[in-house]
Amino acid sequence: MIEHGQAVIEILLESEELAEMIRSAIEPETDSAPSDRARAEVSVRGAILVIKVSASDLTSLRAAMNSYIAWVSASLDTIEGVLGQNP
Repeated sequence: MIEHGQAVIEILLESEELAEMIRSAIEPETDSAPSDRARAEVSVRGAILVIKVSASDLTSLRAAMNSYIAWVSASLDTIEGVLGQNP
């Protein structure tokens, strides 16, 4: 039985500036994790947003990955909405 898991999510974005904006938006979530069962680190490599997740079990790993992907998606939607309002 697997007792822990790790995953790396790499998301290619349009620019390094956008990657930094998303990193900045979701990084506070790494400091206030809702559970002791999962941890994450967020960084940027060029235009790639890198999210490294480790967890004590696969259920926690999956939940943490889903949360980070949802936060990235919400951040992108917000940025696109704001930029769309300011021509």
